[in-house]
Amino acid sequence: MNAVRIDHRHKFRAMLLTCVALVFPNPVFGDEPPVLDAALALEQAVVNAIAAAERSVVAIARFRTDDPARPELDDWTVRLWPGGAVGPVPMLSDRMQVPDEFAAGVVIDRGGYILTNFHVLGDPDKNRYVVMAGRRPLEAVQVLTVDQVQAGDPWTDLAVLKVDADDLEPITFGDANRLRKGQFVISLGNPFNIARDGEVSASWGIISNLGRRIPRDETAGGAAPRERLYHYGGLIQTDAKLNMGTSGGALINLKGEMIGLTTAMASLEGFEKSLGFAIPVDESFRTTVETLKSGRKAEFGFLGVEPRDLSAAMRRSGRQGVELARVVPATPAARAGLRPGDIITRVNDVPLYDSLDMMCQLGKLPAGATVRLAVQRGADPTQRGRFFLTAVDLAKKQIPLAHRAYSIVPDPTWRGMGVDYATAVLLPTQLQQRLQSDRAANALGVSQVEPESAAWRAGVRPGNLLTHVNGQPVTTPDQFFETVETLEGDVRLRLVTEELTIPPP
Repeated sequence: MNAVRIDHRHKFRAMLLTCVALVFPNPVFGDEPPVLDAALALEQAVVNAIAAAERSVVAIARFRTDDPARPELDDWTVRLWPGGAVGPVPMLSDRMQVPDEFAAGVVIDRGGYILTNFHVLGDPDKNRYVVMAGRRPLEAVQVLTVDQVQAGDPWTDLAVLKVDADDLEPITFGDANRLRKGQFVISLGNPFNIARDGEVSASWGIISNLGRRIPRDETAGGAAPRERLYHYGGLIQTDAKLNMGTSGGALINLKGEMIGLTTAMASLEGFEKSLGFAIPVDESFRTTVETLKSGRKAEFGFLGVEPRDLSAAMRRSGRQGVELARVVPATPAARAGLRPGDIITRVNDVPLYDSLDMMCQLGKLPAGATVRLAVQRGADPTQRGRFFLTAVDLAKKQIPLAHRAYSIVPDPTWRGMGVDYATAVLLPTQLQQRLQSDRAANALGVSQVEPESAAWRAGVRPGNLLTHVNGQPVTTPDQFFETVETLEGDVRLRLVTEELTIPPP
């Protein structure tokens, strides 16, 4: 039997006609023209959406500076890269011309700020980048010099770099909170590095699901750690084709608005390779992007609990939420009066169904944020117990990942010492041991001390806990730095174990 073949040029329109047929399931016989008009209208909507957003998506090539095959890379000028100009195609045999990695980025500001994935850029100290923007009428491709990498955050897999340009077209952000399964989406990116002329490619599909968890690499041996926020959930799942190189590109709706930043394809064994994920453009996304754009590290909230899934008996009784197995002393959870056995049913009005849901919702909130928790309290697992609401001011989460966060704005110091939330300085086991006393209940932690600085000579060391400056209590890092900013002369710091006097530098 001969297989039925459909010309590739007509596949897209055939798919549109199928979609329209679903909208008009019972057309009047001979009434094809209105159906075709509807299909053409949908086709035009896709074309318009791509046209509205494609100039805001760029191609990125990454070159390692420690590659011995590129001895002249330190003096290399990106404008001379053959792959970044209209004309010669890079020779695969020439290591100077072939990037180690390639991906995409999204323009978020006319002044040259470009958003991409953290994993796309890698370590800025060991790489150089080429950014290629799309052609414009009567102009060749723009090959942009990267001025600097503003900041990168491995927890959310986001990074911002700045290029030498002031006329780029920023993308328009949509609202991922309004997304529903089945909505049409379009992916814009740099598949297989074919966008060396800056012309990104498009694919389309639907939103397959929401709030998904990115698969962990179980082939590494043992239980792979959850090293990113989205190992806990929160991602957009799409069947739009996301080939290698589309990381850091834009997932847009039919209005041309970016509703997600493409981040990964499920290419692990056992997963369909067309399954792709994108980071949703929501409030936490916008907050993190603005922080990175300003050149500062992103900081995330810490509650101080160990969650666990509800028992089978609890679920059979109709209970929903996450049980607290442990509450760490002197953390925000303990100060708010939470207890082991409490069940958290909602975080900021978002319902919880398992412990990973809770980690995801808390893990994307900024340090110092106030979170609203819905709590059920009661010892009998078959009863719902007492219900109440509480607001908790989060501390800062310590994120000991394999890859470090970076920023052009250094962490603040005073007289050679850095101060942070104690929860960001001490490990959870240390918090349990060292924050038990009443004196340490609201302590801050010393994150770093420069050798031979004024603080070092006075005896301050990393890991010390401090509570007062000149007799005034300080409970947040911002409060500490605001307090010491105008102080001159000797300053008294009360540590949990002793009181020290810090002289001027």
